[in-house]
Amino acid sequence: MKRLLLSYPLSVNTPVYKDNPPVEIQQQSSIAQGDPYNQFIITSLNHSGTHIDGPWHFNPKGKKLSELPLNDFIFSHPTILDIPKSDDELITKADLEPYEHLIAGSDLLLIRTGFGKLRSSDPVRYSDHNPGFAASAASYLMVFDSLRAIGMDMISAGSSLHEDEAIAFHQKILGKDRVDGKFILVIEDMNLNQDLSDIGVVYAVPLFVEGVDSSFSTIFTEKC
Repeated sequence: MKRLLLSYPLSVNTPVYKDNPPVEIQQQSSIAQGDPYNQFIITSLNHSGTHIDGPWHFNPKGKKLSELPLNDFIFSHPTILDIPKSDDELITKADLEPYEHLIAGSDLLLIRTGFGKLRSSDPVRYSDHNPGFAASAASYLMVFDSLRAIGMDMISAGSSLHEDEAIAFHQKILGKDRVDGKFILVIEDMNLNQDLSDIGVVYAVPLFVEGVDSSFSTIFTEKC
């Protein structure tokens, strides 16, 4: 059994969305400087790096991420779709419809646009011109009862060039104004640039921080 890491380590070089503040890592004590131990202060927006958007991110009646049960972050039926997109393009309902037979029955949908390859080679472009989802994609995905999360190789599910679509997508996918309580978790900035054929269970357990909408996550999968 081989395990693949699907998340990126958090660092001072982590790309950030639009004008979000950068990640800061400050060494507070240092063995090399004569202290008895090493210790760091980490300052980061909770939406930097690989992270999971919880319902409360855009849904005023939604749960905070730490309020969800642990089983909500373990996925036994993942599906990966290759939907190539370039700068500022949107993933629409029409892009997803040909894969209806694959989405049905999946609990985690991983969307690989190919844009993730720019994360290290062109981080500014990766941050400022990412593809995103249209609101129509959220409405379509919410129809699938088994689907509990979507992940992507983009810094955000929303394209900064299409702010209205970005807001509408997040609101719909995170269950705003629904009476049945359904929502789909959104996992952003994933490392999908690898062979993901025949992957098994995916573990996407976040750092549980009380009182916040979303959180960082280390994500890995088992591959036969």
